[in-house]
Amino acid sequence: MMRVMTSSFASLYDWGPRRPARWSPPWTALVAGAAGALLGCNAPAPPEDTGGTDAPEGPCGIGAVVISSDYQSTSVGLLSWDGAVLSASIASSASAPLVLSAPLSGDVTASTMPLRGGRLALVDRSASALTWLDARRGEVTGQLSVATGFTANPQDYIEVSPVKAYVPRLEPNLAPGAQPLDGGSDVLVVDPEARALVGRVDLAPAMAGEDPEFHPRPSRAALVEDSLYVLLTASTLSFLETAASRLVEIDARDDAIKAVTLLDGLHGCAGLAVSPSGARLAVVCSGSFGGDATANLAEAGVVILARGEGGLVEERRWTAAELGEGSPGFSVAFASEDTVLLTTLGHDAIGGVRPVHDTLTAADLSGGAPRVLLRSKELPFSLGEVRCAAACGRCLVADAETDGGVVHRFDVGAGGGSRALVHAGAFHVDPRVGLPPRYLGAF
Repeated sequence: MMRVMTSSFASLYDWGPRRPARWSPPWTALVAGAAGALLGCNAPAPPEDTGGTDAPEGPCGIGAVVISSDYQSTSVGLLSWDGAVLSASIASSASAPLVLSAPLSGDVTASTMPLRGGRLALVDRSASALTWLDARRGEVTGQLSVATGFTANPQDYIEVSPVKAYVPRLEPNLAPGAQPLDGGSDVLVVDPEARALVGRVDLAPAMAGEDPEFHPRPSRAALVEDSLYVLLTASTLSFLETAASRLVEIDARDDAIKAVTLLDGLHGCAGLAVSPSGARLAVVCSGSFGGDATANLAEAGVVILARGEGGLVEERRWTAAELGEGSPGFSVAFASEDTVLLTTLGHDAIGGVRPVHDTLTAADLSGGAPRVLLRSKELPFSLGEVRCAAACGRCLVADAETDGGVVHRFDVGAGGGSRALVHAGAFHVDPRVGLPPRYLGAF
């Protein structure tokens, strides 16, 4: 079970190779191989940009951001929550040099939390850069490097205000001190308006009591009221050994670490979501891999944490065995206050063990066994991120395999009962090019 450790550490300062899987190098060859099987060796370059959208903003914002990639090039499209294409490719690796000072790499993701006002923020993990776009005008409005002299591998972008945002940087810097704010494996503080780096939250105190060889390695993050929750994957430099993951609560008013919640027994946690009310957090953990494709399922699972005056309290946990045969993936979303959707990772036949499909699985806090809503057909690592707009009763999941790559829509509560999730179509984002959808965001 969890242990909560409180502290009042303040922030200390003001001011490679690609990784197809979000953070774990052991998945690089596996996912890239699956991409090659899907796309072939001569996938076309991303097409020309298709501009912005004039779709109205509603209770769920405007729509979803769909990032399609073969891990060499990237195209960013926009969908409505109903599945209508709003812009097939608002930006891509082919956009440079006309609109981008640095072209998008093949390893780009969207921010976990949506930006309002028709704005988008893209996190380029390979290039260690942020790219802001105006979805209305279909224009790039700015870029900013967060490398500070090393390959930082940023994982997320969380905007607090027009002049303050946070960027978790996965990689440690083994030789800091050459530049300001170059500590690494930290949370960088950014001024979006000035396009400037203005501060840094050192996460080393969150690893107190662990062997120094374990780095914090922050991945996804979320802002709830004045609290920034940062998920630490916690591993050695090689990723081959891991420590239990943690959730760090940072006060967004002064950048001080308020509490560290240890997720006992859970390793490799890389997916984070906030419930519609903000009262709960969901974390998915794939376990450790130890250099091969077989996860340690004893360290994998999903945990629901309730927010309270005394900090985070574990409310529900599902083990990997309770979720099915595979390890939980890197993505989770709340379909409603009591239901989460997550993906699980399949694998090819290994050592005489039969293959396992990816799944999209629903788990309910109200009880009952988790339900499989969707399975991959043949190739593992096909199902990507899942995103939900609970206020609109819509969930989307990226599928790199079906019909060349589609986004599936599920309607929440359709057909009776708040727990019902009904498949309501599969949508192509940009049929002009064979880049399959993998990551999702919202705007």
